[in-house]
Amino acid sequence: MHLDLATILTLHPLSLTVGAICFLFVRFRSKHSRGLGKMAVAFFVLAAGSLLAGAGAQNLVDYDTWTFWSFVSGPVSYALFWIGLINLLEERSAGRGWFVVVLPVSLTAWAFVTEFYLDNAQRSTIFLSVMGIFALASAWLVIRDRQRERLQTRWGLAGALTFKAMIAFATFLAIAYPQWIAVTAPTTFLVLILCQFAIAMFVLIFVQERSEQRLIALTETDSLTSIRNRHWMMDRLPRKVPAGAAYVVIDIDHFKQVNDRHGHLAGDHVLTAVAQAMGKQLGPEAILARMGGEEFGLFLPDSRKDEAQKTAERLRHHIGSLVILHEGTAIPVTLSAGVAVAPAAMSITQLVARADEALYAAKRGGRDRVVLARFEAPVADDVPASGDVVPVTKLV
Repeated sequence: MHLDLATILTLHPLSLTVGAICFLFVRFRSKHSRGLGKMAVAFFVLAAGSLLAGAGAQNLVDYDTWTFWSFVSGPVSYALFWIGLINLLEERSAGRGWFVVVLPVSLTAWAFVTEFYLDNAQRSTIFLSVMGIFALASAWLVIRDRQRERLQTRWGLAGALTFKAMIAFATFLAIAYPQWIAVTAPTTFLVLILCQFAIAMFVLIFVQERSEQRLIALTETDSLTSIRNRHWMMDRLPRKVPAGAAYVVIDIDHFKQVNDRHGHLAGDHVLTAVAQAMGKQLGPEAILARMGGEEFGLFLPDSRKDEAQKTAERLRHHIGSLVILHEGTAIPVTLSAGVAVAPAAMSITQLVARADEALYAAKRGGRDRVVLARFEAPVADDVPASGDVVPVTKLV
C-alpha cells in the first residue's frame, strides 16, 4: 500500500491527538499523575503544527504562515513534553527545568527576525536538531530514575525516545547529504507516527506500572512504622532454610507500660523510631518486618552463629542508646531478642519456633538481652511437609 505525503500529514496529527486524549483520560482518572496534562498539551501543539503543514502542502494556507507556525510548534511542544516528563517521573514541579522554555522563545524570536523558516532546508534541519536533542535528553531523564523505582517500562520509554532521536538525526543527515542517505518524507513521517504511538503507550504503561507497584507496596508495608509487614515477611521466607540461615525474634521490653504511662501516641512514636533505627543498622540482605504489636522479625539468609548473635546485640545496644522524645519526655527503650541459627537444613517453621523459645528465655532472664538457641543434636534434613514444629532443640 502506497501512502502519499498528504495522507501521511493527515495521519500524523491524528496520531498525536489520540495520544493527547489518552494522556488527558489517565490524568483525570489519576490525580496523582502529574505532568500528563503538559504532555497532552505538547502533543496537541505538535498536532496543530503538523496539521498546518499538511494544509500548507495542499496550498490551503499561505506559505509564510504555515512554515512559521509549524516550525514554532516543534520547540514549544518538545519543551512542554520535557517539563511534563519531569513532573511525571520525579513527582514534583519542574523547578529549574522551566528554563528550557528559553529555547523555543529564542528560536521563535530568531525566526521572526531572520525569516530563516522560509528556507525548507534551514527550517527542517533546525527543527530536526531540536527534536533529536529533546528526545535524547528525555531518554536520559527517564533512565536517570531519581525516584529509584524499579519499573521495567522505563527501558521501553527510553528506547522509544532514543529511536525518535535517531529518526531526527538520520533525516537531518539525509537532508545534508542526500547522495549518501536516501530518506523520503512519507517514510519519515510514517515512522514518526509509530514512534509517537510507542511513546504515548509507554508513558501510559509507566503510570499503570507505578500505580500497581505502589498498591502492592501498600499491602506489604506496615502503615505505622513504614517498614515491611508480616505478610511481606512470610511471603519471602523460604519453606526450607539451609545451614547458617538465622532468624531473630525481637520484642520491645515493657511496651504496655509505655502505652499506659505515656499514651498510645507515644507508643506509636516508639514503635516507629525503633523500627526505623533497626532498619538503618541492617544490610540489604537482611529481611526485617514488624510481625505485630511490639514484635519484629529478622531473617538473615546467610549468617554464622556468632554473626547473627552479634547483629542482634548490635541492634539491642543501638536501641538502648537511643533518646526517644515524645512531647519533651524521654522514653527509655530496651529490646529482648531470641536468635536461632540453623545447624543444618530445616523448615523455617522450626527455625522460627526455636527463636521464639529463645526470646521467652530472654524475657525470663530479665529482658534487655539476647539469647541464642542452642541445638542439642543435628537436625534431620527430611522435614515434615506439613511444616509442623519438631522438638529437636532445647535452650541452655
